[in-house]
Amino acid sequence: MKKIITSALLASALFSAPALAADIPAKGPVFKAPPAVFNWTGWYGGINAGYAWDPNYVFENPPGTPDLILPLNLQGGFGGLQIGYNRQISAIWLIGVEADFQFADIKDRFNFTYPGGGASFAALTITHFGTVRARFAYVMDRSLIYFTAGGAFAQFKANVFADFDVDDGIINGRQWLAGYVVGAGFERAFANNWSLKFEYLFIDFAHLDIRGINTGGGQVALTGDPYMHLVRLGLNMRFATGTP
Repeated sequence: MKKIITSALLASALFSAPALAADIPAKGPVFKAPPAVFNWTGWYGGINAGYAWDPNYVFENPPGTPDLILPLNLQGGFGGLQIGYNRQISAIWLIGVEADFQFADIKDRFNFTYPGGGASFAALTITHFGTVRARFAYVMDRSLIYFTAGGAFAQFKANVFADFDVDDGIINGRQWLAGYVVGAGFERAFANNWSLKFEYLFIDFAHLDIRGINTGGGQVALTGDPYMHLVRLGLNMRFATGTP
């Protein structure tokens, strides 16, 4: 009798095992959301600092008559603010606009002896400048390589004393100039709404003509056709997160 009962229990277990196994849910693949695609679209603002250099100028006595070439090679540092907007138009292309304003100390002073006169000097400084530019960028996820072009402006401050033979030439004035700017840069986002950039710009200004007086009568002038090379680093904060 015991053998019959044991055999029945074993048979029941063998037939019920496949059914129990069928009731156990199978393990499927775990769903993982695709990584968010970085997007540059949005407003941003930031700070920057850099270094610039600039070419020679001419002292004219009287204005319109080039008299003495002054090797004023302006150079120095600057720092300021920028604000802009990016629009990413595809996975690899971006257009945007950016404006900046700089506080500068780009200057040089040249000491000389005026022909037939005495000790003289000429000093010229770029005190402020800024640009308004379009940007066209090739996008590599969190990196941009961009070309930029637009308009520029700057304030020049001149201080000149020329000891002529019997009188003096004195200039102490300022002039704002406009011009155009072109350049290129690289920007890298190191967080969703923070990025660093490095750029080079070339600025070509209109003709400089800051007038002064000749104490013997008439005027003198410091003139030139200034252009400027600059390199700078910038830090930007985007007001959007940088993701869709």
